[in-house]
Amino acid sequence: MALGLTCRRSAFLNMATTFQSCPGCTSLILSDTAECPECGHVFDASRAKASSVNREKREMKNQQMYDTCRNCGEQVRSGLVRCFNCNAFMRKDVEARFREMQSTPQQIIFSDIPKEERTEYLDAEERAREGYRAKVFDADANEFSLRDGEDDFQLNTGRSGVTSPSQPGKNIASGQASAKTPAAEIAAVPAKAAVVPSETAKQSQDVKSVNDGSTVRDSADKSAGGSPKKSIDDFDVDDLVGIAMQDQRETRRRKRSKIEEARKRRILLPCACGAWVRVREDQGGRMVRCTQCKKPMVVPMMKKKEKVEKVEAVSQVDVTWIGDLHMYVVTPTQITLKPGSLQKAFETVDGCFHDSGLFLIKYTAPKKALFGKSAEGPPDIEGQKAAVREHIQKTGAVSNLPYGELYSITADQVDRIRLVQPVANAHESMFAGVSVFGEGQIALYLPVELPEGKQAYLSFPLSTYRKVAAQLENRFSLKVGAEENGVPSTEEFDALKCFLSEVKIESLKHLEYYQNDPAFELEVSGFICGTCGAAITEEARARKKLGGAAGKGLAKAKCPKCSNKFGPLKAYKISKAPGDDEKEAEAEEDVSDVLKPKAKPKAAKPRANSKATVSNETGLTTDMLQGKWRMLSVGKNGNFAEPEDMGSANITFEITGDAYVVTVGENIVEQGSIKVDTDQDPAHFDQHVSVGEDKGKSHLGLVRIVDGKLQNCQGDVDTPRPISFESSDNKSASLAVFERA
Repeated sequence: MALGLTCRRSAFLNMATTFQSCPGCTSLILSDTAECPECGHVFDASRAKASSVNREKREMKNQQMYDTCRNCGEQVRSGLVRCFNCNAFMRKDVEARFREMQSTPQQIIFSDIPKEERTEYLDAEERAREGYRAKVFDADANEFSLRDGEDDFQLNTGRSGVTSPSQPGKNIASGQASAKTPAAEIAAVPAKAAVVPSETAKQSQDVKSVNDGSTVRDSADKSAGGSPKKSIDDFDVDDLVGIAMQDQRETRRRKRSKIEEARKRRILLPCACGAWVRVREDQGGRMVRCTQCKKPMVVPMMKKKEKVEKVEAVSQVDVTWIGDLHMYVVTPTQITLKPGSLQKAFETVDGCFHDSGLFLIKYTAPKKALFGKSAEGPPDIEGQKAAVREHIQKTGAVSNLPYGELYSITADQVDRIRLVQPVANAHESMFAGVSVFGEGQIALYLPVELPEGKQAYLSFPLSTYRKVAAQLENRFSLKVGAEENGVPSTEEFDALKCFLSEVKIESLKHLEYYQNDPAFELEVSGFICGTCGAAITEEARARKKLGGAAGKGLAKAKCPKCSNKFGPLKAYKISKAPGDDEKEAEAEEDVSDVLKPKAKPKAAKPRANSKATVSNETGLTTDMLQGKWRMLSVGKNGNFAEPEDMGSANITFEITGDAYVVTVGENIVEQGSIKVDTDQDPAHFDQHVSVGEDKGKSHLGLVRIVDGKLQNCQGDVDTPRPISFESSDNKSASLAVFERA
């Protein structure tokens, strides 16, 4: 609840109620319940004893049974010893015992029996062991009326003379007749509808029995020849009836399982008559009636108790993850020496760089079912990654992973990693200088032991290679040497000038590495003549209309310098590089500073004869805000002239140090921390909510004390701070007024 913003007119309906789950039957019960009425599980033995006594009294009270007095004929409630009208005994044995006691009074002996030795009552645990159960009813019992075995299946085939198995009669389509079908009726069947007895026997054998729930199989499938399956038109009517009945049974089974699951999620509430009523979560705030006493009862708003997860101390392991690496497991003798022949034959792995070595993890894709993901098998790839990384952080070792296939290269084996693409000298390359992993890709040989003479390689674009090379050098002092074979370590440009306008043109070198790296975005900076090397900018080309207005014919146009065909060569520059987004985010101005209102000139102090004594920014301190405050009024939407009276709501606001608590009656509805800046004019008062409806959010406001009353002006959660206490400046803010409690 935002302080001063929400008025709870009905505390019972609007206030959230906490529930707990019973360990015995998993029913949801009010958190202050002493004993589960469903299974008898005891939460609090002392309160369970008292509640059992009260329940027995209520049950006796609700038993409306009467007896007739033998003396005066008056109707007397059952259980009374004497008639209330004539004072006669209602039972002869009691009267006889009374006369006997009067004649020989028994001597009274007083003794103190310890509490643990008393036997006049049974504790809650004993009642639970003896099978005690309270009366539990459903608030809407009519909702669950489906019974096991209920089957009202009826099928209308739409064909003349055909009946379902549940109806006596004949089956014309299959040529079968029931025991009650006369032979004359069978003879009256048209010739087209008749079926050869041998075919009838086959169909009977294929269908077997519809009632046993087995699937309908085609007789052709059972034969050795394996003839094709039947189409829907070839099935007999009995076959279709069986399929439909089986489908209906499955539907009813699912419905019953849903009903049972819904019953488990029911919540138990006590009634004044001693019974317990099951209600649903969506009935919160509604009125239901008790099945036993028919009295109405209001279902409170329900809120489950939040589970406090134990935070285990996680060991910090120095690992670096580089994801989505392309790993190739191939046989060298089967590689085709052709550019890009292995470009698509990769498997995606995650690279884990640890001081003990380089580890590659290949995850298994989850199994696909007919409708979505299968319940069996591992989770999705992202779930596997999260579980593996959490496992490594907890154990501190890259071993015994819960998911994935692990390829390990120990620190002693790292120095055997070799660069295989690109290699400047083709005769030194194992692939004869052919870029089998694709143009602009860097590939490394991995010293991983694989069966059948296979070898493993990693390939990556320029930006990923720079990350991998940095890890290998920093952790293992290994230099791959790709820069010595033409891979750029930093961006390099050729300095060109436009032949027409003398404007400088950036021309990126080693273009193939940047064009094949999705982390880089390039844009055309100019055009280069393929004959003389003259460069022109796009502005100069458009001004001279070389290649037309749009420049589509520039390749065939004459060069303004050598008059030969210009050619398709272009100059590129980098428009976006890896890490530019992070740099922009760091350089971006903080939004909170933009939303902060500009400070107004400090107002003059009130005069000595002023009626209101104001503690402004020069006199207000944090100590003055400490203590408990009671809400008097609240004005919303900037309408401070007509505040709403909140005195009867019993809302308190208690500040202790830098923490605050908001209560309605005796219930805590919100709590968190505060931050006060008394150097501002007026003083800033921020509330950071940790418990409540606005958990994790903040209220930015202003605070002051006027005539001993605390005034808090604030906006909604995550909105800018109000400018001042004036209603004209706060069309969406609210002003809450408190007094000392």
